[in-house]
Amino acid sequence: MNRRHVQFAFLLMTVMIATTLVLPVRAQDPTGNMITLDHPYAAFLESRAFGAAKGATAEFLKMEWVVLDNTNMKYYGTMSNIGTSMSDGAGDISVDEDPCGIVYTADLTADYNITELRPLVVGGPFDGAAAPNMCALDNISNPDGLALDARGRLWIAEDTSFHENNMLWVYDPADGSLKRFAAVPAGAEVTGPYITAEGTLLFSNQHPYNTNTDPFNAGTVVVVNGFNANTDDFEPLPVPEGDAKLTVTVAAGTVQVLARSGDAIPNNADGQVFGAINTVSGEPILVSNSPDGLMWLPTDDTGTSATLYINYEAIPGGVGRIDVAQTADGWEVVGGYMVDFSGVRGTWTNCGSSVTPWNTGLTSEEYEPIAADFANVGGMDAYLGAPANPYDYGWIVELIPDGTGDVVTKHYVMGRKSNEIAAVAADGKTAYFGDDGSNVMLFKFVATTEGDLSAGTLYAGKITQTGGTSLTDHRFGIEWIELGTATNADVEAAIRELDR
Repeated sequence: MNRRHVQFAFLLMTVMIATTLVLPVRAQDPTGNMITLDHPYAAFLESRAFGAAKGATAEFLKMEWVVLDNTNMKYYGTMSNIGTSMSDGAGDISVDEDPCGIVYTADLTADYNITELRPLVVGGPFDGAAAPNMCALDNISNPDGLALDARGRLWIAEDTSFHENNMLWVYDPADGSLKRFAAVPAGAEVTGPYITAEGTLLFSNQHPYNTNTDPFNAGTVVVVNGFNANTDDFEPLPVPEGDAKLTVTVAAGTVQVLARSGDAIPNNADGQVFGAINTVSGEPILVSNSPDGLMWLPTDDTGTSATLYINYEAIPGGVGRIDVAQTADGWEVVGGYMVDFSGVRGTWTNCGSSVTPWNTGLTSEEYEPIAADFANVGGMDAYLGAPANPYDYGWIVELIPDGTGDVVTKHYVMGRKSNEIAAVAADGKTAYFGDDGSNVMLFKFVATTEGDLSAGTLYAGKITQTGGTSLTDHRFGIEWIELGTATNADVEAAIRELDR
């Protein structure tokens, strides 16, 4: 995620918390497009404010990605910074401050529930006098994206200003080892790590400095050839020095660029470029330099061809689609385009991503706009050529390849919040989320029907902390509070009633 949104998220929660102190309880202040928390679909339209009113804990800071190890029945989640609401000694949570962040884990029960979070990899230590590497170089700093390989190793991507170059790490729960695998160029963060069933590793790097070595002076999506992330070992990558700070480096294999912001999309009849966002009427708005989450959907049984969706984190947001095929030398981009979101009134800050058990993509609209002030969706007004409704943004969006097009579905029933990612368990029903920003909470969704996210029940977590405040010993017990049950159609109908 981009740190420019931190103050925005903090403001969002300040408004939400402040407005729960008046009667009737409101999700936003009394101006603009807002609802009261007794609205029949407040649990979905204002999920965090509604959850807080029901007693859920809204004290987490910078909750990023979630991945589920369905083989070893483990949950993993990143908290990129431990401080402020998590370290203030008030409320349900009180942990010693750690600006370098933590990766948490939990055990999945037979029905894919989690009841306790515990620290797994603690970042740092932090030394404010050690710039530009204020978090220890032999450890993670501000963990963000996650991926799992077939051996159960956890791949951890950094989004930090406390390392001169952001890194991609590999943590092995079997022996507790932590090794540096990749580094991205100056100014960039590691985004969208993904490992295919066959062991191919992909990741993005967003907003690099334009003074870096070409082609890494713009945001890129890369694939690592000649290395199998599911089976191969490697020697740790040294900390980049000299010109290595200006490019993508890896501990094993070779790097191939699949997509670069601003470059022409191969075999696109309309001359589209990667990251280009246009209005509904086709006028250009921007070219995003921030590729993020990746969704790899195999199109054959051997994994040698696939559809790859690429998130672009911007307002308006975007997703690129390319079709790729494996060759003797790597991968060929057969063709592609930018996905059309006009049918769902556009999309917003597409950040983290995942792939469902039924081989569809889930892209996340990060940072829901505050609905009280229509100016917060001014960028979407320009996209639509008409007044935007803030309640149209802040959702999990499912992408299904459909020949030369895509079926795009916003899953309103999964809740409107700072959706960093949604990870669906192997049961095809249970999903966990990253809820990015400050003063946020744990959410869980359980679909009514396996393989169908259009109806179900949303839950938020009430935390009971045990084990003291130390970074290694504390535990977060979780009681799940049921917020509501609905369908996409129910919630969308309520949104349309709030149109301007």
